[in-house]
Amino acid sequence: MEEPQIVKSRKTAPDTDSWYEYIWKTEQETPNRLEDTAKFLATMISLSLTLFLAMGKSSFETALDSPLLKIATVSWMLSLIIAFWVMFPRRYQYVSHAVESFKEMNGRIAKRKYRLLITSIALYLASLGILGYFFFLPK
Repeated sequence: MEEPQIVKSRKTAPDTDSWYEYIWKTEQETPNRLEDTAKFLATMISLSLTLFLAMGKSSFETALDSPLLKIATVSWMLSLIIAFWVMFPRRYQYVSHAVESFKEMNGRIAKRKYRLLITSIALYLASLGILGYFFFLPK
């Protein structure tokens, strides 16, 4: 019978455990941070739309029949709805006594919220660009 092989190791650096804890905590809090970002984005969408409509009302009134302006408006509203959807609580299926199930669920939540947030940002920037074009369009 062979003797077990002895493996020597060194003690980890003093900060290693704290970094692992930081990584785990950061991963666990990712959905909350994405929701906070969505709240900020929804606020920015609402404020910028209000500013555009208040300051550039005459610019937009001349282009009301433009399909591009209608696309921008729909895109803007979709962006706001999707930002709210990031914050909307959903039911996720998991096994209540299994840590791996919680980890998988947290990962699914983070991925879903991240995709929705990116979609919302893309729609917002597209509509902002289109509306900016109408706002700065020479009359």
